[in-house]
Amino acid sequence: MIKPIVGITPVVLAGGKSSRMGQDKAFVQVGGQTMIELILKKLTALFCLPPIVISNAPDKYADLDVRVERDRLPDKGPLSGIHAGLYYAPSPFIFVFGCDMPLLNAAFIRQMTTQAEGYDLLVPEYGGYYHPLHAIYSQCCLQPIEAMLKQDDRKLSHLFARVKAGFIGSEAIERIPSAGQSFANINTPADLVHIQDYLNNITM
Repeated sequence: MIKPIVGITPVVLAGGKSSRMGQDKAFVQVGGQTMIELILKKLTALFCLPPIVISNAPDKYADLDVRVERDRLPDKGPLSGIHAGLYYAPSPFIFVFGCDMPLLNAAFIRQMTTQAEGYDLLVPEYGGYYHPLHAIYSQCCLQPIEAMLKQDDRKLSHLFARVKAGFIGSEAIERIPSAGQSFANINTPADLVHIQDYLNNITM
């Protein structure tokens, strides 16, 4: 039996406005369940510590058995959600996930957790982009993030120079089957159709 990941709290950011989707992305149906339910189920199976959802609309999650916390410095984008996740987490590290990324890859998540030691921040770099919403943050990031937010600097990549950041490149990611799909997110109805088709194909 594979042991659950210890010492890291999974944190799901669910604070986006979902304007391009036209409805709250967290509650879009994917594979017969809402996206947030699908993500939470995967994370609960992987991690020893229970997930924390960061949302400024906690009442929406009242029917789910999950801890929900608000941003402490609201209206400042995803960096504010990461700040809240670090503040509320009972562990030295958090693993941050967007609520619109349903194709999480357990093997890749486990690999990232084995490479986090020695870094304050571990970020995948894939397809020409950094993916800070599928990344591991240590508590050492809390104060630098707070300083950035107080300066109204919301750009996640600006954090890289303020802490000891490590990166996992495309070559390492592609060694794990389907790991690149981890970064597929649902922003529009067209994205939803594409991911539904992908899920249908792999379950055939």
